[in-house]
Amino acid sequence: MSSLKERIKNKERIILDGGMGSQLINYPEYTGKDPSLLNITHPEIITAVHKSYVDAGSELIIINTFDVNPKRYENYAEIIAAAVSNARAAGAPYVGLDIGPIGELMYPMGLLKPEDAYGYFEAVVKEGVKCGVDFIIIETMIDQNEMKEALCAAKNNSSLPVIVSCAYGKRGRLMTTGGRPEDVAAIAEEFGADAVGVNCSFGPDLMLPVVEAYAAATSLPIWAKPNAGMPQVVDGKPVYNIGVEDFKEYMKKIEAAGATLIGGCCGTNPSYIEAIK
Repeated sequence: MSSLKERIKNKERIILDGGMGSQLINYPEYTGKDPSLLNITHPEIITAVHKSYVDAGSELIIINTFDVNPKRYENYAEIIAAAVSNARAAGAPYVGLDIGPIGELMYPMGLLKPEDAYGYFEAVVKEGVKCGVDFIIIETMIDQNEMKEALCAAKNNSSLPVIVSCAYGKRGRLMTTGGRPEDVAAIAEEFGADAVGVNCSFGPDLMLPVVEAYAAATSLPIWAKPNAGMPQVVDGKPVYNIGVEDFKEYMKKIEAAGATLIGGCCGTNPSYIEAIK
């Protein structure tokens, strides 16, 4: 069998998973805070969510470590190890280390220095590699400079496939720096990303122009994980406005535009992934 890196490079169609947080709210054990701690306190819940996506057809399962870094959690290494174990227990074909933003604005817009950001990301990458992940996904980035530090940390400390994925506003610009897909693609190419993409942000209808912009700017494989539309809060819970069938039809257009790594983000569940499959 081809390695995952080769499959990504060859632009094979690979099915990703769907939302984690929007699944966790169905469990009373989840309080809405520190979702990554559930890897340790309630591993059966995280494994069940992962397994539901595996059963729906997901090949790439992203572990529940989006907010994990040494700045936020002293026991970050323990959380990462538990998260990998939970995904393996679910029978995930490929397990990916999930790296999200540190949670502070980067200098000069904020106080987070590039070298500090790099250090946090490096620590997370090293633990993920130690625990045997199959790929690294740097996602929901809203500052291309922070994305670059995470990408460099991943490439300098692993030989794994590394994907970078950003979250955009409705104008197709990064929410803090105003960076365009073309800018993100240029950084991804320069620093060795294996794929570049977009996640969260909005539904697949509004994501299509971003995917088209990537396709025009780079030959890298494209990752696309949209939300199930835009949420409205009903009875204290977010309700998303794009159902499974409409989502599937929009995703056909996203795939036709050039995305080969396709799945869902907030508001999606296994039925969305099964429809894509």
